[in-house]
Amino acid sequence: MENNIQDDRLSKILDMIGGMAAMDFSRSLDVNGRNDLLDAICLGLNMLSEELNENVVEKQKLDQINKRLEKFAYSTAHDLKSPLNSISGLVYLLAHTVDRNNTDAQELIIKLASTVDKMKNLVHGILEYSVLSDPTEQKTAIDLHEIINEIIETDRLDDNVVIDVSKCKWIIEFNRTVLVRILRNLISNAVKYCDKPECRIGIDIKEEDDKIVISVSDNGPGIPVIEQEKIFELFHKYDPDGTHESQGIGLATVKNLLESAGERIWVESVEGQGATFYFTIGMNITNKSEKYSDNNKVKI
Repeated sequence: MENNIQDDRLSKILDMIGGMAAMDFSRSLDVNGRNDLLDAICLGLNMLSEELNENVVEKQKLDQINKRLEKFAYSTAHDLKSPLNSISGLVYLLAHTVDRNNTDAQELIIKLASTVDKMKNLVHGILEYSVLSDPTEQKTAIDLHEIINEIIETDRLDDNVVIDVSKCKWIIEFNRTVLVRILRNLISNAVKYCDKPECRIGIDIKEEDDKIVISVSDNGPGIPVIEQEKIFELFHKYDPDGTHESQGIGLATVKNLLESAGERIWVESVEGQGATFYFTIGMNITNKSEKYSDNNKVKI
């Protein structure tokens, strides 16, 4: 009889564990008051299930808040777009109306125009963030090496920028527009925040488990540990010397795009020794021709 009771309790414990593994936290186990090992297990599972359920509920609330905030941000940015264009036009007329010899007035107009441009860039960034392309749609075969070279050539980087790109043997299937946007953001940030006479950027592509891991490293000032998660938050800006203009949208957009595709991005850095941004792409790939099969680096 005792054995049957224990077998029944063990069966219920296993059922609850199975339910928890399937994200079902609605069950609870009876504690018989015997203060035995099974009672301790039941009590522990009940407490764990309750805590996990609270976390799930909290996450659902945060997801709903984030969706409302994104809708609010899009609506506000969209409403600001037209008035800002009108203000920009008025500033232009003002600049051509005020006496050019009036230096004080001209300086104020220049500052006003700069402020309007910053606001327009912010509104544009918010609108882009709010209506992101779905990275899981419109997948095409992409030669990673060729697309990186294409970005570098198109952006016409300064002569003091040196980029080392590791050759790779893969063609992946991904949304080309999204991948270009991600790589362009990481490369432009490396150039923008470089504090050295020569900006050195390394782009490496490796195979790890079932993923392609692409990294973009630089020789810039680095990012302190406390900032390494915050920099991916919307509107968060990390600019220790205060000399760079930023809306705090670019990296948040990159993270959102990758997470929408089931991928991830992170940064590793030591202050004063540069930073390396890593992101993953699913291993839906084919091998490339032999000329790309080595791991030597090409200097761009």
